[in-house]
Order: sequence, then C-alpha cells, then structure tokens
Amino acid sequence: MSVHVSRPLRWAAACAALWAAAPAAQAVVLYDPAAGSLPAAQGWLTSATSGAAPGTQNLSGGRLAIDTTGSGVVAFGNARLSPVALDGNAGYAVDFSLQVLAETHSSPNRAGFSLLLVGSDPAQSVALSFWQDRVWVPTVDASAADRFVQGEGAGFDTTAAFTDYRLQVQGGRYSVSAGGQALFSGTLQDYRSGGLPYTVPNLVFFGDDSSRGSAQVALGAISISPVPEPASALLLLAGLGVVAAFRIKRRA
Repeated sequence: MSVHVSRPLRWAAACAALWAAAPAAQAVVLYDPAAGSLPAAQGWLTSATSGAAPGTQNLSGGRLAIDTTGSGVVAFGNARLSPVALDGNAGYAVDFSLQVLAETHSSPNRAGFSLLLVGSDPAQSVALSFWQDRVWVPTVDASAADRFVQGEGAGFDTTAAFTDYRLQVQGGRYSVSAGGQALFSGTLQDYRSGGLPYTVPNLVFFGDDSSRGSAQVALGAISISPVPEPASALLLLAGLGVVAAFRIKRRA
C-alpha cells in the first residue's frame, strides 16, 4: 500500500532536514550543581573579600544555594575563564536557571546577585544584576559617585519561580530573556575603568560583587555556546531557496 504525502508535508520535511543539517553551536556546561559538587570542584575559583566574613554556598535539591546575607559579608562569588571565547561581535549565548529567594540593596546602583561576562575584548562586556522585581545591566558614568550605575533593565519577578534565563550577545549588543519571554536589550559595556576583574578577558563571575547588596539565590546549571556564524545562516537560506525553486519548477 502506498502512502501519499502532500506537497506541504514534503516542504515541511525538507525544511526540517535542512535545519537538522545546519551546523549547530555546541553548548559547554560551565557549572552544573546536579553533578553533586560545588563550583570549586568544577573549575571555578571561589573568592571572598579579604578580612570580611565569607558568604555560604551549598547544594540543595540539585541546585546551588548561595547566601550573602550574613553579618559582615562584603562580596562573595565564583569566577573562571570561559572555554568559549566571549566575542562580542561573533556572538555567544549563556543559559542559566535562577531563583532569587531574597535580595536587598542600599543603593539603586547595586544588587545582591550578579552574573558578569567580560568579553574577549574587555571593552565589550555585560553584567546582569538581579533584584527581587527587576533585572538590569550596569553602565559606567564617570561623573557619578557610584561610577557603575543602573542602565537598561526591565521589571520582572525573579522570586516567583525557578526561571530559565538566556543572555545572547552578538554584533556588539546583548539581549536578555526569561522563561522564553524577551525582557530587554542594549549595547555591550566597557567596565575597564573599574580595574580588576573587568580587565580580564573571557572572565565569567556569578555571586555578590557589592558591599551594598546581599542575596539568597538558588542557581541551576550554567552553559555557554557560540552563536552560529552568519555563514551558517546563509547556507541554510540558500538551501531553502533551492527547495523553493524546486517546488516552483514542479508547478510549472
């Protein structure tokens, strides 16, 4: 018995085959608490401010619980070099899961939890700052007392659920989404005037980097992948063009 496949279905199948054949960006896991170990066991340097009380972090339910709300905690977090170049032009994407359980700050320009990506060219960097009701990116204002001040951002309830976030960078710009919902976008930042660690190429940091903010968060896996090169997209479009031309020829 023969099975008739409609032209629309054949077209969809051809498209699906082309998508499958297109080069895929390989994600690299930077940290996964489900592996049952703390960041230090997965290639991260855990750091605390000299002379200050350290924050705490432990594993709970397959997530990393970080707490910097204790008395005397100034800054506490984890840093490593990215195995994927943080090229602000060619592009990369960072995926991570996070729930802010509690967060306080004594300045509108500080937050208790941040994710920092220093670009291969440190002049093209970006940091995500998390409040309980907002996600935002700091920018530099040399005339301000804080120097690093609140820039682009969007209101979002970071406490409601354990949420999948994506930070995508390409062409000197970034975009941020949460749970598949676009939040905001902007241009990459130059934080080098802040000195270390903002001058270290390809640095990734997560934690509390402020003396005027603190937080309790639950963190899931963090992964990074290069954004497919434009050539890959052009190859895919060319393939779709061949299929379209074939359909037109069949109709003629």
